[in-house]
Amino acid sequence: MVINPWIWQTLVMGNYGKNIFTTKQPQAGIWYTLVAWAVGLIAFFVIIGFLGIWWKPFNLGLMFMPKTAEEVQLAFEGWEVANFFALPVIMAQIPFVSLFQKWPFAGTSKQPTEGWGVLFFSTLAVVLVWMATIMPSYWTNLSLGHEVIVDRPMGGWTTWVAFCEWFIVLFLVPAEGGEGYPMKFFAKKQPWMGIAGLIIAIVGGLILAKGLRGVLAPIDPALPPDAIVASIGLSVVVCMLAWHHLFDDYPTAAMVPNTAARVLARVVIWLVLGFGLGTLWIKFLAKIPFGANSTFLGLNYPTMGMIAGQFAMLMTLLFFNTFFDKWPLVRKEPVSVSQGTTIAK
Repeated sequence: MVINPWIWQTLVMGNYGKNIFTTKQPQAGIWYTLVAWAVGLIAFFVIIGFLGIWWKPFNLGLMFMPKTAEEVQLAFEGWEVANFFALPVIMAQIPFVSLFQKWPFAGTSKQPTEGWGVLFFSTLAVVLVWMATIMPSYWTNLSLGHEVIVDRPMGGWTTWVAFCEWFIVLFLVPAEGGEGYPMKFFAKKQPWMGIAGLIIAIVGGLILAKGLRGVLAPIDPALPPDAIVASIGLSVVVCMLAWHHLFDDYPTAAMVPNTAARVLARVVIWLVLGFGLGTLWIKFLAKIPFGANSTFLGLNYPTMGMIAGQFAMLMTLLFFNTFFDKWPLVRKEPVSVSQGTTIAK
C-alpha cells in the first residue's frame, strides 16, 4: 500500500494536491508522502477490512493478532493475497495510463474529475485480475465438497510472476521513453492504440517469460528458472523507470533527431542496465539489507527477498522524483529576468 498510492496519485491523478500548501521542497514532498501513506492505510482497511467480515484470511483481528497455529497459517494466507493486490494495480491500472492514455476520460473534464473517472474505471479491472490470478495462486485448497475449485495461473506462482514482469516491461515502453511505440505502428488513435499495445504486451510477455528461461537459468542454478526470469524482468522495469524519472529519457530529441535511433538507444540502455543490475541483484541479494540478508537487525530471517526488495528500491526513486522533485539534488529558485517574469533555475 505504498506502491498503490504512488500509482493512484502520480500516474492517475497527476499529483493533484501536491502543491496545495507550498511549492517548496522538501515541504511539498513530505506533505504528499504523508498523504500517500494515509491513502494506502485507508485503502488497506477499506478493501481488506470489508472483505474480512466474511473471508477469514482477511479478518483484521486474525491478521494482526492470530492466537493459534491454525490462525497463524490463515493470517499468512491473508497477508500474501493482500500484499499482492499491488501486482494487479501495476498490471491492470498503469496500462490505462501508459497504453490507453486515460481513454475514454482524457480531455473530457478538468482534474480531479478526469482522474477519478480513470481511477474507478481501472479499479474494476484491478479487482477482476486480483480475484482471477492472485487468489487462486495462493488459496489452492478452496473447494466445494470434495471438488477443488481453483487452478493456479500458468501452473505455478513463479511462472505467473515471470510473465507479469515482462508484461509490465512491454506495456511501459510506450510511455517511459518509447514515445508511443511500438503500438503506434498499428494505430494512431485510442482505443485502438491501447488495444494494440495490450496485445503486444501480452504476447510478448508470454514469449519472453518462456524464451528467457534457458538463457538466464545459469545465473544461479540453485534457483527456479522462472524466479530468475521474473527478477531480471523487474530489474529492467527498475532501470526503465529510473532512466525516465532520473535521466529524463536520455538521449533527448535534440541530441538524436531520428525517432527510431533515439528509441532504440533507450531500449539498449534499459536492457544493458537491467540485465546488469538483475545479475548483480541475484548474486548479492543475501548481502543487501533490503534484500534477503537474514542477519539484518538480528532478525535471522530474510527481510524481503528477490522481488519485494527491488520494489523497495524502486519506490524510493519514484518518490524522490515525483513527490520531492529530485530535491535536494535539484533546487528550484525564482530568478528575475528582464521581461518581468520568473523562471526556475
